[in-house]
Amino acid sequence: MFKLALNAGHGRNTAGKRCLKSLDPNETREWVLNSRICRRIEEKLKVYSEIEVLRLDDVTGKEDIALKKRTEKANTFGADFYLSIHHNAGVNGGTGGGIIAIVYTKSSQKSLEWQKDLYDSVIKYTGLKGNRSEPLQKQNLHEVRESNMPCVLLECGFMDSSTDVPIILTDNFAEQVATACVEVIVAKAGLTKTPPVITTPTVTENKILDWQKAAIADGFAFSKYGADGKWGSECEAVAKQAICKKRDTYKYQNLTKIVQNAVGVTVDGKFGNNTKSAVIKFQKFVGLNADGVVGLNTWKKILGVK
Repeated sequence: MFKLALNAGHGRNTAGKRCLKSLDPNETREWVLNSRICRRIEEKLKVYSEIEVLRLDDVTGKEDIALKKRTEKANTFGADFYLSIHHNAGVNGGTGGGIIAIVYTKSSQKSLEWQKDLYDSVIKYTGLKGNRSEPLQKQNLHEVRESNMPCVLLECGFMDSSTDVPIILTDNFAEQVATACVEVIVAKAGLTKTPPVITTPTVTENKILDWQKAAIADGFAFSKYGADGKWGSECEAVAKQAICKKRDTYKYQNLTKIVQNAVGVTVDGKFGNNTKSAVIKFQKFVGLNADGVVGLNTWKKILGVK
């Protein structure tokens, strides 16, 4: 049994740990970004056998658990690997940034191998290389120093970088980082997928089902197939009509909530300036016409439809 100690750094309300207000009016907290990635890693690993995952942080984010307690918990657990997810700061609104992977100054060879493999995989999936001269770093940080097993602290971009912030706020980025981490964990731990007992919806189907239910709640009909979690001609037709954009009166609030969750802004169902700006950034990131209007093509990117 491979044991993974997984940590979302800090707590929801830890002082100072948030995105720069001039780049993100919502000042999204670091724990929110960290936990979003950790949650996806956990979900993706559920389909594999012979692995046990232990979260070291408070999964509600209410308590910023002391670092000593976190490393002691990992050591008592007997983890085979310790992965700590963080987001960085220090460029003060500049364009610098990028992903950094950190190990202890006197790190073992295994930690160095985990460090390089994770960094290479995350860069492959996200492309967020940045301009750091030393993206593979050795530092005397508590987590990497006091853990008894190989440990990597992954800084997933800078929360005060005008380059990184529009990217790290997106749901798509969190999905990419989680996928990259899981790919490395599966390979290094030699994991195999658990044979399914029953057929379960894929992640994409779940997203589609949620979208269908939201569209129905907002007045659209799927008269032939209903909310079945599958993308087809009915979904195409509804997506062309279910256009979410900035309006004088808030329309399609349930669908707008799905948009807001995907682009990383406050989920209130109101398509205002902040939501429009975040949609534009998302559209630029995924290679669409950046007009701030959520139509068919943007819906398909949000829902992961090919």
